[in-house]
Amino acid sequence: MTEVTERVRALLRPKLLAQGYDLWDVIYEKQANEMVLQVLVDRTDGLISMDDLVKLTELIGSEVDQIQPDPFPEAYLLDVASPGADRLLKDEHALKWALHKMIKLELEQKLDHQTELIGELQAFDAMQLTVTVQKKGQSQTLKIDRGLIQTARLALNQDRILTQASDFAWALNKLVQVSTYQKIKGQKVFTGELIDFSDTILTVTVEEGAVVSIPREAVAQARQTDNF
Repeated sequence: MTEVTERVRALLRPKLLAQGYDLWDVIYEKQANEMVLQVLVDRTDGLISMDDLVKLTELIGSEVDQIQPDPFPEAYLLDVASPGADRLLKDEHALKWALHKMIKLELEQKLDHQTELIGELQAFDAMQLTVTVQKKGQSQTLKIDRGLIQTARLALNQDRILTQASDFAWALNKLVQVSTYQKIKGQKVFTGELIDFSDTILTVTVEEGAVVSIPREAVAQARQTDNF
């Protein structure tokens, strides 16, 4: 099965990339009583649509049919699909794409009393993943041996809690949500673009371009999120 998927992958990746698509994974396996060739594809920029998948099904089917000699030992069904919001991160290509995104790790054994971790992927190599997690309101960076990882996938919630100067620098000109311990201008939750920060103040542009300066000592939580 590995030979089949590798040949399909080598054929399709450059052709799809030239048209603005990213080949995420190729899976060739038996489902029920039939062999299925599943090709997972995303856009290199933006979200893939059903129209994309219909077009790609025809394109991929035509390309795969031309592989010589024929690598498929029996007839199969072609399934072209999106990798999904909680896509698996199975190889170096996927991990590179996931850098500085929130990921979810399921571990073979407990690490700090947990078998599941959610955090931001900071770096990776052949031996380890470096992930920043939140623990008791503080950022903690962990180096996790890849041999301990059962599965790695993109986390459904991509929110990033902002605590350190590096977090706020990363979040500049992005959408944030700031909740406060006490009311400021009659409210305790502010949603908008972070336009500046210092050790004492967060400056956020909210509805209709209004600018709000929020004292850092009043901040209960600040997070970058696109899920408003």
